[in-house]
Amino acid sequence: MKSHHLILGLVIAGLALFLTFRSVSFDEIYQSIRGLKIQYLPLAVVLFFSSFSARVFRWHYLCRSVKSIPPNRFYSPMMIGFMGNLLPLRAGEFIRAYLLGKREGIGFTASFATIVVERIFDIASILVLFAGLLVFNPQVFVPHDGAVDPRIVVAVRSFGFMSFALCLGLIAFCYFLLHQQDRTVRFVRFFTRILPRSLQDRVDDILRSFTEGLGVLRDPKAILAVVLLSAVTWAVIVVANYPLYYAYGIEKIVPPSSLVTLVVLLCAAVTIPTPGFLGPFQLAATFMLADLYGVDRAVAASFSLVIWFVQMSTICAAGLFFLFRDNVSLMELSRTAMEQGDQEQGRRQGESESE
Repeated sequence: MKSHHLILGLVIAGLALFLTFRSVSFDEIYQSIRGLKIQYLPLAVVLFFSSFSARVFRWHYLCRSVKSIPPNRFYSPMMIGFMGNLLPLRAGEFIRAYLLGKREGIGFTASFATIVVERIFDIASILVLFAGLLVFNPQVFVPHDGAVDPRIVVAVRSFGFMSFALCLGLIAFCYFLLHQQDRTVRFVRFFTRILPRSLQDRVDDILRSFTEGLGVLRDPKAILAVVLLSAVTWAVIVVANYPLYYAYGIEKIVPPSSLVTLVVLLCAAVTIPTPGFLGPFQLAATFMLADLYGVDRAVAASFSLVIWFVQMSTICAAGLFFLFRDNVSLMELSRTAMEQGDQEQGRRQGESESE
């Protein structure tokens, strides 16, 4: 673990937490948590965990072009990998690829490529959610006490349509990369030609490695299954947060459609590299409830802590279960997986240079 990465993550987390809680007292947050209706929390946990079952079956279909593996074999690398993403360096994806490859006899590159493709489907799903949100509810990002300028509505809707177009473009790019790899790489090289040669070669290498996981696009049934499972995954993730509205008694204040806003903002927040997603996660949730929907800021801040705890504790509990069951060390896995990734990258770069 590089210390400067950890320090930067801690600084970002500290700043985000300061912005989240600067206008509320800890006593207000404590009283809000004390009034929590905890009977709704188990349902939130069950729903959130069930989204990983949909992810497991989706990963199963993504891997079919590489090797046919029973779905239940994916649970351990999936949950251990997601817990690994809580580490400062976000090593979870490397851990997933390493564990699956080691246990199922798959090359690291091919295994990692299926995870990259999985993330492409996740990005496409989030873009669809975001675009739908902006097109059908463009006032959502206007503060609850502010006037809605028609020009803002038009601009927001336009951005929503652009997001739809970006999603379609992403899918088209994957298709051409699979079926017209050389031409697509040359097309990308046209835009990367201003970069140093080493970076150009690295981009080319990533694109060519990426195609190893795109085999699913040759199987229409697998494509349909992956698309449907992506929709199920994100629908469950969205709905899983609704019990927390009832736990805080804000279901009449905040409409169900706000769940999409919440998930989109949280997805944007967790891309910021902080340990355990701490800081930006709380800031995004508090902003959504307090600034966009007028929920009391202390309640919103309390909500941000509880939803973070529910999600992170679910991931950690499942990850620890599989770590103990399989008798492995997360830190050792992280180190080995990162080394495997570096070795594979070095090998492929050496092949590119020799060509």
